[in-house]
Amino acid sequence: MSLTPAVSALLKASCPTATQDVRTNLKNRKKAIDDASYGPLNPSEPNNAYWDKIAEEWSVSVEEAKKQRCGNCAAFIQTSVMKECITGGLAQGDTRETAWDVTDAGELGYCEAFDFKCASARTCRAWISGGPITDKNKK
Repeated sequence: MSLTPAVSALLKASCPTATQDVRTNLKNRKKAIDDASYGPLNPSEPNNAYWDKIAEEWSVSVEEAKKQRCGNCAAFIQTSVMKECITGGLAQGDTRETAWDVTDAGELGYCEAFDFKCASARTCRAWISGGPITDKNKK
């Protein structure tokens, strides 16, 4: 079942633009990659060069750097409302079930620092201790 035009319009009006517009999301993600080393590209791979660089910048061990992920960053929003925004944006032209599968598989959230949909397994130079923001601890 695809989103109705009314639901689609409501999501666009109440959700961050990057969760609804792929071009905006890609532009903002590119800025996070360029300015803050958002990565690694594929978190399932070892990515030794990426983690070595981040660990050196943060003056921590590689093992410690690997613990500092988007999924535990204070700028990472995973409230039920934000997940609905992300899923609704992904569901435009697709089914809600498929969109939820993508959201869950990527453990997606919203990066408040760079304004884009973000995968929990990645990190960046702007990582902040104390996250994620969820329904239980939202500001």
